Amino acid sequence: MKKIITPLVIFAVLLSAKAQDSTVIPKTFFSSNITFTDKNLISFYSSFTIDNDRVIFNANNYKIYSYNKLTGTENWEVDVNLKTNKPPFFYGSSVIVGNYTNKKQNNLQLELNSGKIIQPLSMEPLYTKPFFKDSIMYCTAIYDEEGGQIMAYDLKANAIIWKKFIAHGVDAQPYFLKDKIIANAEADNWFEINYKGQLLDTTCKKKAELFVQDIKCVRNFKFLTHDDYELTEEFIEKQFGSNAEVKMKYAKDLTIILGAEKMLIIDNKKKIKKSIEIVNIIGLPEPGDNEYTEILKVENNTIWFFYKNSLAVYDFEKNKTIQEYNLNKWNAYQIMLDESNIWLISKNDGQLYGMKL
Repeated sequence: MKKIITPLVIFAVLLSAKAQDSTVIPKTFFSSNITFTDKNLISFYSSFTIDNDRVIFNANNYKIYSYNKLTGTENWEVDVNLKTNKPPFFYGSSVIVGNYTNKKQNNLQLELNSGKIIQPLSMEPLYTKPFFKDSIMYCTAIYDEEGGQIMAYDLKANAIIWKKFIAHGVDAQPYFLKDKIIANAEADNWFEINYKGQLLDTTCKKKAELFVQDIKCVRNFKFLTHDDYELTEEFIEKQFGSNAEVKMKYAKDLTIILGAEKMLIIDNKKKIKKSIEIVNIIGLPEPGDNEYTEILKVENNTIWFFYKNSLAVYDFEKNKTIQEYNLNKWNAYQIMLDESNIWLISKNDGQLYGMKL
């Protein structure tokens, strides 16, 4: 019997060929080339961060490495006896990293140029991205036996200015706004506090019975949009399904949410500007099974995002994927965009890689 080739089949073949032709496998210009033991990679925790000149890498062998971003040469390494998914954080000419000593986790402030210890900090490793005002670091962390705290920490005096118990809210990234902080106190309960550590809401439009007993006035939401509108758990479930893991990023007058199967672009006042099915804009015929996703950058009308080992550049105004990069070879654990380069940690071997786009 003669095989009949329909126009639909021809279109599918052409589409597949086009997808393969339009994708690029980037070439590496840097690899950390660290020797890991099998034990190092069984329990996989690793992270990194980038500034203008350096890449700071918390590797799976419990060490912190600093590399020159342009030449790839190693500046220094420090044994911190800790590996973590929480990245180091830059502060001026220093970097704050997690450390484990005397059977306890804490933080170290290191000189950026040499890796020498400036001082240990009186708290356990930072749980979320901190916010700095002069020498004051606003952050969430565990403090001694007291549990999760949001706090103001004076790096110059190496002392806590104020702290507030928030229990499991320590894991949620606070919103650091111009004149207040919106922090989490467990589940979807959020409260407002100023930069002096004073609770702002005393009217209690919404009261809560919390494990955090002295916080009674809360707002209930899952996320805030760029213009401070609340997105509830019900909203996220309706759009992405129950127990969905999503990533968010803000752009000018837009909020971008990336889930397991689609991406939302939210305009002012929670209006959904676009709902995009990822399968319709990713051209890789066989994307990898990596569940890690990330929104890397939103610029003008384009979104750079990582999805199932594909790095895509999508123009949401033209409804067009401008470029795709096939990263199946590396199976990224964490990934960052740095101008015309990408940096990632590979799940395959634990190494840090730099690639030209």
